[in-house]
Amino acid sequence: SNKPLKCDSMVLDSGEEVNLTHAQANILNANGIVTALNFMGGLVAWGNYTACYPENTDVKDFMIPVSRMFAWVGNTLIKTFWRKLDKPMNRRLVDTIIDSCNIWLNGLVGAEYVLGARIEFKEEENPLTNLMAGIIKAHIYITPPSPMQELDFILEYDANYVTSALMG
Repeated sequence: SNKPLKCDSMVLDSGEEVNLTHAQANILNANGIVTALNFMGGLVAWGNYTACYPENTDVKDFMIPVSRMFAWVGNTLIKTFWRKLDKPMNRRLVDTIIDSCNIWLNGLVGAEYVLGARIEFKEEENPLTNLMAGIIKAHIYITPPSPMQELDFILEYDANYVTSALMG
């Protein structure tokens, strides 16, 4: 959201140009519809919610940047650890995956791409029958930051400045 679009207008099927106010664009956004807004200096994409919003309130599903980060992390993990498939499943393999993944996740935290992240190998998620079948489940906890949706400024007149400027 709030990124420039490479276009100069929005139009209906009829060719009529659409110019939304900030309030109108926010109504669409509140209903899970990304639109375009020409508020300050050109058309920008406007809205961070997916179409499942407001019915689905799971932030990883309804917030576009958070959902994208989950998809990117998942895809990166698959691409990174695919070569480990069919290797002998032992504790060293599990530890290598856990350690490598935690190092990478810590890097994402350090770069402030995520607020926090870790991987765990939980016994309750890895029953003996799965382990015997060569199935490992690793649990990743990750918290990408949500985008700032609003910034409200409170303006207040402070008469003490009059006194300090004129009397002091």
